[in-house]
Amino acid sequence: MWEKVEQWFSQWLKKLQATDIKSSKSRSILLYLGFVVISAVLWCFLTFNNMVSIDMQLPMTIVGKPGNVRLLGNVPDTITVTVTNRGHSFVKYIFKSPPEIELKFSDYADGNGSFRVDAMQLKKLISRSLGRSATIAAVLPESVSVKYTDGPGKKVPVVIDIDAKPQLLYMQTGPTIASVDTVVVYADQSTLNNIDKVYTYHVKAYDLTDTLRRPVTLAPIKGAVIEPRSIEITVPIEKMVTHRLPKVQISVRNVPAGMRVIVFPSSVDVSYRAPVSSLRRKEEVTVVVDYNAIAASTTNKVGVSIGEAPADYQDFRLSIDSVEYIIEKQRKL
Repeated sequence: MWEKVEQWFSQWLKKLQATDIKSSKSRSILLYLGFVVISAVLWCFLTFNNMVSIDMQLPMTIVGKPGNVRLLGNVPDTITVTVTNRGHSFVKYIFKSPPEIELKFSDYADGNGSFRVDAMQLKKLISRSLGRSATIAAVLPESVSVKYTDGPGKKVPVVIDIDAKPQLLYMQTGPTIASVDTVVVYADQSTLNNIDKVYTYHVKAYDLTDTLRRPVTLAPIKGAVIEPRSIEITVPIEKMVTHRLPKVQISVRNVPAGMRVIVFPSSVDVSYRAPVSSLRRKEEVTVVVDYNAIAASTTNKVGVSIGEAPADYQDFRLSIDSVEYIIEKQRKL
């Protein structure tokens, strides 16, 4: 090897001297580049023939898992392997991906809910993939162990853990809605018996000025798998506007049979705040007087209040807070 390098270098020098290069600077640059190339070749030769230890990230996957089997824990996608081998053995990994470690499910599942590959088995699989000349110094993790289940899942409701607050002059016009209200939980039977609901991670959303739509991850349960793993929540938010209803008729409630109550004035102006969309619904707002309040009154006036109104109407104001009244007894015919 050395004789070939020396022979090539001597021939290259002779060609360089025979070349008609007038500039001594150009000749020096070419000579310098020649030494760099030779140094690089010698370095690669020495390095690639020496024993080298490197850390490699090898992809790992479980193959042949039946469709009805759910793993009840996390299996790493990669493992870190410290490998000792001659330098040239690692050159091929520069141009292609490292080999994938495949764990065949049927080889390591015990049939009772445990899947385990011990340290010796894992090293043997890695050695088979990297070649006999490779020495495996360390593997992280040292082994693979996970529980699994092939039993049916259990449907449980989803509880949304959220703290949502609209900005001033806005309001939440309905309950928080989830894209799905139930999910399926897979686990061993004893664990499933203790699970009756699942929760989302806590969500904070303040100063909202528009409907919030957000994906939310479900909080994990130890020893169980939840499907789907995340849902989307919707918090309806609308702007509030002030609306006015003129001359709403006042009705009297709880009037005994044979009695009649006349109030003055008989109508009142009502103003309130409501979401923009609700104004198109034309829902009625009623104003009432309670006869029981009349019976307890010591004056000829009685208070008026809002009777029925949509749940998303708020901040009601009446043009008057009380009315005069007259009680009449109806004659029997």
